[in-house]
Amino acid sequence: MTLIMKITDDGSQYSERLVDLLGEFGVDPAVDDEIDELSLLPAYVLAGASIRTEAHSHGTHMHVVAINVEIGDELEEAFYEALAQVLDAGDEDEDDD
Repeated sequence: MTLIMKITDDGSQYSERLVDLLGEFGVDPAVDDEIDELSLLPAYVLAGASIRTEAHSHGTHMHVVAINVEIGDELEEAFYEALAQVLDAGDEDEDDD
């Protein structure tokens, strides 16, 4: 599995290729107020990524440490192509409003 994004309390880490693709849609992950990382998770899943959550529990209280977005190595090329289509479709929906 290839880690393409990791969200933690300390911020988010992106693969270079994901940064490049998001940039094509006018999103710069380096600008904190320009992207809501959690809102894009469904797009990643629709494109074929898996979401893995790292969490710890303390009794009945659970605390999420990280959210990992991963893709199978053999699916990486197809993932980026599908993600571009999902993001493009989202742009078209916003244009209709």
